[in-house]
Amino acid sequence: MNYAILRTAKLKTMGNIGGSLAHSYRTIETPNADPNLTPKNHHSVATPEAVKQAIQDRLPEKRRSDAVLCIEYLITASPEWEGWGSGKEGEFFKRSAQWLMDKHGEENIAGMSIHRDISTPHLVAYVVPIDQKGKLNCKGFLGGRVKLNQMQTDFANAVADLGLTRGKEGSKAKHTSIKEYYHDINHARDFSITTVSPKPEMFESKAKYGQKVTAAVIEQIEPTVKAANSILADYEKAKMDKIVAEDSYETLKKRVEPYLGAVEGLNQEEIARVNEAIQLESRKIAIERVKYERARYLSK
Repeated sequence: MNYAILRTAKLKTMGNIGGSLAHSYRTIETPNADPNLTPKNHHSVATPEAVKQAIQDRLPEKRRSDAVLCIEYLITASPEWEGWGSGKEGEFFKRSAQWLMDKHGEENIAGMSIHRDISTPHLVAYVVPIDQKGKLNCKGFLGGRVKLNQMQTDFANAVADLGLTRGKEGSKAKHTSIKEYYHDINHARDFSITTVSPKPEMFESKAKYGQKVTAAVIEQIEPTVKAANSILADYEKAKMDKIVAEDSYETLKKRVEPYLGAVEGLNQEEIARVNEAIQLESRKIAIERVKYERARYLSK
C-alpha cells in the first residue's frame, strides 16, 4: 500500500522560520542532500529572504506574543511509490500545491519548495494561517483531532487516483507532526516480514522448487527492504540536521556573547546608542580596509 504523507510544524518566531528556510534553500550544509541533484530542486520564490518578507507582509499588526506565525507543511508519499521519477510525480506536487492554495488562499502561501536531492522527493510549504476574518488563527486549521483527520482525508482524496491512499481512518493513531515524524524515523527499526511459499507442482524437482521459493520470497520482501533503506537514509538526514543546527547555534552564540555582555543592564535608549556606535565603527573599519587593500594593490 502506498500512502500520501502530510506533516505539519508550527513556527512561532522569525528565528524558527529562518532556520527552516536555511535548510530548505540549502544555504547551510545539508549532508543528506546530493549536491549534484540540488539544481533539480524548485522554489516558487527565489530567495529565503523573500519568503520571510512575504510572511511578514501577511502578519497582522495585532497578534498574541505566542501566536503561530507560519505553518510549515511537508508533503510526500511512500518511498516505494511507483510514481517517483515519472509524470505522476509532477502531477502529485501540482495537486499538492493546489490543495494548499484551496485550503489557505493563494495570498497566504509565502513560498513552496520541491526537494529532489534527497532519497524521497518532497514539497515544503510556508503558510501564514490567516482565517476568513483576517486573523492569525493556526488553531482554526490544525486545532483538534477532528480537523487533523479531515485534513488528512481531504488531501488523500486529492491524489487518490495517482495510486495513493491515506492511513487507516478512525484508528487510535494521532496526527504526526514533522518533528514527531523524524522522531519516528529515528526509532523505526522493527519490520515484520511475512512470506508465503508457493506450492510445489507435481513431479517438480527439489532444485527447481527451491529456485521458485527463493524468487517468491525476494519478490515479497523487496518493498519492505526498500522502505527500510529509505527510512535509514532519512534517519541519517535527521541526525545530521540536528548536528548542523547545534553547531550553527553554538557558533552564533559565541558571536553574540560580546554584544550581549556590552548591552546587559542597559535601557532601550542606551542600547540604541551602543548599536549606533557599533555601526559607525563598522563603517570606519570597512573604509580603512578598502584603503589598505588599495594601497597594497598600488605598491605591487
